[in-house]
Amino acid sequence: MSSPLKSCVGQNAIALEFHVLNIPRTLSLPGVRMRLVFISTLFALSSYSVAAQELKPSADWRSPIITLSKDDRISIADYALQEAISMLNKTNGQFSDGRYDAAGAHYAQIPEFDRLTNQTTYKDTLKNYFKLAESVKPGFLDDKNYGYAAARAYTVYGDQYFLDIAQTSWTSARRYTISPEQAASGTIETKQFNLTSSCNATLAGGTYLSTDPNDSSLDSLASGVSALLAEATFNQMYIDAAIESANFIQSNLLTQSNIVWGTIESSSNQTSSCSLIPVVTPHGSGSFIEGLVILVGIPHNISMESLLRSVISAVTTDLMWQGADGVYYCLDSGGHYIVRGLASLYERNTTSSDLREYIKEYIGVQYNAVIELARSSNASAIYGLAWTGPPGTSFDGVLQLSALTVLLGAIQLVDGPSSNSSASSVIPTSSVSVSPPPQSSSGSAVASSAKKDSARIIAGSVVGGIVLLAALIVGTLFLRKLRRQRNDSPLVVDGSSPMLIPFTTTQNMASSGILAEQHRRNQVKSARFPGVAMGGEPSSSGDADNGSVGMVRTEPTASPRNQAASPENSPPGDRREHTLLEELLRSLNDRMSRDRWNAEELPPDYHEGQAM
Repeated sequence: MSSPLKSCVGQNAIALEFHVLNIPRTLSLPGVRMRLVFISTLFALSSYSVAAQELKPSADWRSPIITLSKDDRISIADYALQEAISMLNKTNGQFSDGRYDAAGAHYAQIPEFDRLTNQTTYKDTLKNYFKLAESVKPGFLDDKNYGYAAARAYTVYGDQYFLDIAQTSWTSARRYTISPEQAASGTIETKQFNLTSSCNATLAGGTYLSTDPNDSSLDSLASGVSALLAEATFNQMYIDAAIESANFIQSNLLTQSNIVWGTIESSSNQTSSCSLIPVVTPHGSGSFIEGLVILVGIPHNISMESLLRSVISAVTTDLMWQGADGVYYCLDSGGHYIVRGLASLYERNTTSSDLREYIKEYIGVQYNAVIELARSSNASAIYGLAWTGPPGTSFDGVLQLSALTVLLGAIQLVDGPSSNSSASSVIPTSSVSVSPPPQSSSGSAVASSAKKDSARIIAGSVVGGIVLLAALIVGTLFLRKLRRQRNDSPLVVDGSSPMLIPFTTTQNMASSGILAEQHRRNQVKSARFPGVAMGGEPSSSGDADNGSVGMVRTEPTASPRNQAASPENSPPGDRREHTLLEELLRSLNDRMSRDRWNAEELPPDYHEGQAM
């Protein structure tokens, strides 16, 4: 059963819902020193955090599993988004209640929907509303939400117009953040009081809750725009600003129970100087989660999953703003900040699978409560602020945007158990760049087609490579088999076979008379057997009984001299002579096999009258 409806805020509730942007003045500290302070602070905080504690969804949580399909979730969110856009005044871009900050927070949800649905449907509409809003307050002075929305739009669309708007808002509000120089001097030109020298640590990086020159309260909603701009541009100025803001929160506002306090007093003229105001809302904690998630994803910043896990565990289980069933029940926008911070972590996919599953089920609890308890019917696009009910009956900008944050956060949740895309269970540092504008449906189809074509090419290449390899193997085996067959076949001489030349000892072959006689006999044999070029042949004599025979060597017939001396093919009438020659060669081969040649013996003499 849901917890009873109650308010979680005091007199400062309205003021705390949306605050000015944390924008430090020009920094004098080297970036390296600030990083060291940031890193050392994280380690100090993690010393009393539960290291890598295991996060498990509570068994008492109400309906943590979302059963609606992604398409249904998109339709529900789109319906609520269109309802909110339709309630914006077409002349000033504001809701009817006149809450300038509420409209700015809603502007951030417009590009988020386009990102989640991979489209640019509302890009031009958003541009028009930014122009109308700036006409109300030039430079978007005293509100951070427009800078946050513009930075988010630039990340989604990649349009320079939105980056210019974010930088304008950042520049307009930077005068309300304490710089290191101002903290050291104890003065800031936009306030009419002296700053306390220090509290738990330096106040540098703290942002004032209000532009009122007498308001001395520094709040914790500080790092959002600076972190987004740092992520999108890698500009060192934004990185330093976001780190300085994180240092301020961690040193002055984060408790040992990992809950971020609301504000801290900075005036040295008050007895309450450095006193903390424990406003019981999770605004600061939710913003801190989102800013830290972005920071740890920027290169040169360390991964601190332990700290994130501890803060997430504290925020999502604290009974000051949610019941044992896990449903956020306060009458403020604190749930908006919690879900937006957790969705930011889930979006970047930079954490371990158990934490992703925990976030998924916590958002699931809020989502099912919003669509079942905070609206009057399934056909309604109007939501009440208390997600435990009763449902909303009339439109309110703050109520609508808080519920819409949950509806958007649920779109990206994957079906089934979450799995870590990386092997590491620690948040990895990663390169961050500006995302290109989402593709339209036709662009998506083209991209999908290109991916399919690439897949076909790769598959075809693999199959072709396998076929080629198989062909090479078969060809190699065939050639080896053919070579063995040739080695085992009988000796046959034809026009393309190598010539057989008698080989005698060097002493006898050196005799010019013998060589001349041999050359003359070869010419005679070439004339008798035009199909075969013989370099010489064995002869029979009376000395043949001695068993001396000549060694045989081969020489290729591919030389130009041999090719010119003999025709390539034998005439049909010479087949009988070829047969006689083959028989003679077989006889010679048999004699060579039976008898052993003695190198000391001379070969038999050749006589001109002996012919084949």
